[in-house]
Amino acid sequence: MSSTPDTQCLLETPYFKVVRENGYFIIKEAQAVNGVVAVPTLADGRLMLVNLRRRAIGGQSIEFPRGAIDAGESACDAAARELLEETGWQASEVRQLGLLHSNTSLIASAVAVCQVQIAEQQAAATDGEVDHVLWASRQELLAMIAAGQITDGHTLSAAMMLLASESA
Repeated sequence: MSSTPDTQCLLETPYFKVVRENGYFIIKEAQAVNGVVAVPTLADGRLMLVNLRRRAIGGQSIEFPRGAIDAGESACDAAARELLEETGWQASEVRQLGLLHSNTSLIASAVAVCQVQIAEQQAAATDGEVDHVLWASRQELLAMIAAGQITDGHTLSAAMMLLASESA
């Protein structure tokens, strides 16, 4: 990225750039939609959450599965792939619920949110990232959020998008 009088590249990594534009610091990634949150749903309505260690917060986090969208991959394909890699569960149907912006004052890219229908049977081995899988009804999910057990912004946003799409 070349610098102009109003834009200066401060840091460039293989994953993102930090620029200063008109006095503001902005993180820019290669793709406008660079990540996906999968909201795994069984036929009976229960939702799958994962418990995993997040080094940035120094502890465990309860979240919906999520990850990067590979170059040339659709958000729906990435949601199905991330679900399989992290949990071993196969997607049967995927629909995109919308986009979320993690931090509109700092991060330029968006994250797609996809509801992923899953069958009752676990499919394959995982990448080992997830410590264990949890199942929750929508009421149990709301209770976990109210109790402060779920603090991950992507999961909170995805839960709201799911509930809003069902009441619309």
